[in-house]
Amino acid sequence: MNAVRSPYPRSDWFKAFKFDADRENVFSETDTEKHAKMRSKVTLGYSGKENPNLEPDMDRVIMRMIGLIRSKYISQGATVRPCDLGQIIQYLTLDIITVLSLGKSFGWLEDEDKYEYIATMEANVPAMKFMSAVPFLSRLLRVPAMQRMTLPTVKDRVGMGRIKAVAWEVVAERFKPGAEKVTRNDMTQSFIEQGLTQAEIADESLLQILAGSDTSGTIMRAAIIYITSNPRICRRMPEEVTTADVPPGEVISYARALQLPYLNAYIKEALRYYPINTDLSPKTVRPEGDTHNRVYLPPGTDIGISAWMVYRHNPVYGPDFAYYRPERWLESSSEQLAAMEKEHDLIFMYSRFRCLGERIARIELLKSTFELFRRFDMSLINPMQPLQKEENYGLWIQRGLMVRIEEHK
Repeated sequence: MNAVRSPYPRSDWFKAFKFDADRENVFSETDTEKHAKMRSKVTLGYSGKENPNLEPDMDRVIMRMIGLIRSKYISQGATVRPCDLGQIIQYLTLDIITVLSLGKSFGWLEDEDKYEYIATMEANVPAMKFMSAVPFLSRLLRVPAMQRMTLPTVKDRVGMGRIKAVAWEVVAERFKPGAEKVTRNDMTQSFIEQGLTQAEIADESLLQILAGSDTSGTIMRAAIIYITSNPRICRRMPEEVTTADVPPGEVISYARALQLPYLNAYIKEALRYYPINTDLSPKTVRPEGDTHNRVYLPPGTDIGISAWMVYRHNPVYGPDFAYYRPERWLESSSEQLAAMEKEHDLIFMYSRFRCLGERIARIELLKSTFELFRRFDMSLINPMQPLQKEENYGLWIQRGLMVRIEEHK
């Protein structure tokens, strides 16, 4: 279904994620040819290959997170300053994606839910996912008049509408007379050079904020919970991190992070064991129909995959596939490792369905996780309930990862 020359088009499920009644974005477009053209225009921007500032920009945001933790949340002895690290991680991912996309972070790492975006999205995600899953409602919402009534607008004071207004203002600056002299290399500039309109670029920036912050944040939260609650991992991970040859005042480079075997195994296992996207992301059966496991699939049937079965409950990962164990990526035979890598490749989907932000996500996960464990000792305040809230609507809603943080001695 996800093969390079797959005859399966994307289903109408994706239509529910339009940001504007008058046009599609690269996620909501279901026409195969139109979708391919849209992807070709934005691929370079998402890859970061045209942006030499990608890592320096990301490093500055990571250091702001480190500074926030040091200024407000360091515990010592009997002095305990509980830190909701889950919240701070989401602030981090939001500021990273906005600086990479629009050239400026919106300031969540001021320790504030800017424009009440997080609270508003948390409240609206259940309804949004319900609408996408019910065909009648999905078709109804695609009526332009209905979409204009229900979609967030730039007149909103909070939430996605307010974020949309700020993004429009930032993008509009690039289209003013004389703006062609702007030499900043970021995703917006790449999109301009590829011929996207001002409205299309604003839509892409919203898509990046919506899809690129919660997903990375989920993996980082899961990774922190598993390392702080598992003595074996808790011993091995800091050993590798603290002995890495990285200057004290710098953030580890992506190239150097790729050379740390246990860090990479640790992130791979988190991606496998805690799927960031558990939606079916359905595709539509081709006109001639298909057969799977001797079951005939009629033309037009929407089908998807179960992330839990493909990534977590999959014997290809060994007899202990149901458990979180990073060592599997270091101990497996070459044959099993190749099979595991092939399955793992599906986590960000494949071919023309592959997540455009995969490279940015992998850089962000390795660098941020390394720097947190390089600089701090962290322990769960309530090991019996690491998260105060966890719900899944295809995307995870997680709140209240309360930890005690101390400086490395």
